[in-house]
Amino acid sequence: MADIKSILDFKSRTVSDIIQDLRDKSVSVPDWGKLEKDYDPAQHEICTDTTTLKDKQRSDGTTEPSSRISIGLEKLLCRRMSEFTFTIPVKRVYSNVTKEDGSPNDVRQDIIKAMEAIYKNARIDSVNLKRGLAAYAACEVFTIWYTVKKPNTIYGFDSEYKLKCKTYSPMDGTKLYPLLDEMDDMMAMSFEYTKTIGKDSITYFETFTADHHYIWKQEVSGGNWEEITSRTTEEGEEINGLEIELSKIPGVYGWFERPVYYGLTGLRKEIEYTLSRNSNVIAYNSAPVLKIVGGIKGAEDKGEARRIFRVENGGDVAYVSWQQAIEALKYHVDTMLKLYWMQAQIPDISFENMKNLGNIGFDARQTMLTDAHLRIGEFTGMWVEFLERECNVIKAFLKMMNPKWAKDIDEISVEHIITPFIQNDELAEINKRMKANGGKAIESQLESIQRYGYSDDAQATLEQIQKEEELSAQNRADAFSIGNQVAM
Repeated sequence: MADIKSILDFKSRTVSDIIQDLRDKSVSVPDWGKLEKDYDPAQHEICTDTTTLKDKQRSDGTTEPSSRISIGLEKLLCRRMSEFTFTIPVKRVYSNVTKEDGSPNDVRQDIIKAMEAIYKNARIDSVNLKRGLAAYAACEVFTIWYTVKKPNTIYGFDSEYKLKCKTYSPMDGTKLYPLLDEMDDMMAMSFEYTKTIGKDSITYFETFTADHHYIWKQEVSGGNWEEITSRTTEEGEEINGLEIELSKIPGVYGWFERPVYYGLTGLRKEIEYTLSRNSNVIAYNSAPVLKIVGGIKGAEDKGEARRIFRVENGGDVAYVSWQQAIEALKYHVDTMLKLYWMQAQIPDISFENMKNLGNIGFDARQTMLTDAHLRIGEFTGMWVEFLERECNVIKAFLKMMNPKWAKDIDEISVEHIITPFIQNDELAEINKRMKANGGKAIESQLESIQRYGYSDDAQATLEQIQKEEELSAQNRADAFSIGNQVAM
């Protein structure tokens, strides 16, 4: 594999050759153009199949289209996988945050608060859901972190910049090109996208290395690339790219070799074709069929409330009812659905299924979702590695934003814990915690008011409650004193 410096040799290589080498993907990821045909119900084969499901030509020349029922099981599966992974926010556990004698280290506590403020203001929980969907559906995702000059104090110190992030994936039309070395260390990360400016569509190609950021644009498809980050010094020397002071690529890339719905397309297609064929049969047999035995005497006698046919001796007039073997169809479709979710290792948690469970306990809910938690566990390794690399990027930015913390930031370790979704039983959790600490309270009165969420000012509510309790206690004391005086 070529070294990144030899690839980015602007003096001896053309821009087209450089970009062509940067497009040489180092990981094996399925093409989103092919995956999307399974993911998007509007692109399913059944929507355009005129061989198996033929349209009918009527005698008047009009066309009666065949029923074509598409089902977005792949899209639903990807959403559920993302929700199972990130609906419960990722927990970050910080260690090595105290002094050698065990006393609190105020500087490191401030660093933790600053890092959590960065995550909060970047809306990382929503970002994780978006990234999860992109990775499970399109197999790859890339998040870039960048600073915006805006003086603020939201991180606990006076900062000239705010730290933000943006996520790219093939689902939004961006092509990702990671370039890794033999040890899977990222040498460069490139991505390509198209912007529409007025009536013109301009293609951009960006590349990040550990020390430079390059941007090229192509105004005409197949035309020449122009670098918009190059500049010329006063001495006439051309400098390519913008320098990155972070000394690392300010982003993180994650990928899977296969989508979560790999191998399940056949089951979904079978359900679609079965329902569509049956829909055609129902439509064909929906019109009533009149059976007449023997000859008819005269014309039909139509009245406002009756219709009379006169038939010859032994004749009969009756509607023919259509009997469909609906149980066989229902069994077939239900079996296909069960096989789909069983092989996906995700329980079918639709409303129709959940309403029949009744009020089951917390342990029963955990058991019911065992298969889903095992499936999420297959992907946890990639996500934890992804989040740890992202945390290191945030640390690097934070060291530049507040240089006084640089030494302590490197000493702090962060563990990311992914908890697969489970509908928690808060009462069971409280009882468990109280039993572990000997029946003592596990939160203060102020925390309880804050978590309840209905008070606009939890502190003021607590003070009012305390005043009312003092007044009530005083009234009881006064009543007791008066009672004693009367008794005497």
